[in-house]
Amino acid sequence: MTDPADDVTTRAASYAVGAMTAAERRELEQELRRSPRLATEVSEFTETAAMLGLAAAPVAPPSSLRDSILNTVEATPQPTNVVRGPWLRRPVAAVLGAAAAIVLVAGGTTLALQLNREPSVVEQITAAADYGRVVSDVPGGGSVTAVWSASLGRAAILVDDLDQLPADRIYQAWFIDSAGNAEPDATFASSGAQPSTVSLTGEMDAGDSIGITVEPAGGSTTPTTIPIVVIPTA
Repeated sequence: MTDPADDVTTRAASYAVGAMTAAERRELEQELRRSPRLATEVSEFTETAAMLGLAAAPVAPPSSLRDSILNTVEATPQPTNVVRGPWLRRPVAAVLGAAAAIVLVAGGTTLALQLNREPSVVEQITAAADYGRVVSDVPGGGSVTAVWSASLGRAAILVDDLDQLPADRIYQAWFIDSAGNAEPDATFASSGAQPSTVSLTGEMDAGDSIGITVEPAGGSTTPTTIPIVVIPTA
């Protein structure tokens, strides 16, 4: 018997990475208005897919790629009896694999999703004309991708494969000004090998850096450890 929670997660992930038929998409979009949980799952998967795209190094395709694709399509017989299996046959692992493939093809292009909802913080940032992006490796393993917009005063991070912390410790983000003063922001736990997005709640001033420290559970008002990573935004 299918777990309803797994069902919602699988459908949301499939929708976010374009792994649904047109009919399946229409059905889900109608259901979004009735299911806050499904809407939240779709929003979170879409935001993470967008950040994963930004974490990938952009790759410029060769000028011959378009002509090659069009020539191949023209020369390839198009089947008329294709049958696509329903989304419920696609396990989450396969959906996430599809997301990774999309990220590689996108080469850093943000994935867009048209829904009847307010744009997420990441979507607002990446739509801004002045948005910036930095991918930084963390000593000891893992990486942090930061995106921000000075005009909006907003920032978000994607954390990937950071070390798991003891139950009494937590990661905390900070806005650090040019004088070294640190303003506390969001706390978050490691999600292991599953990347996760953290929207920073404070207002970023021009020239601020984004730092991450390891703090006691619950967070701190001032840093108690040396940052594991500091990302400049100027």
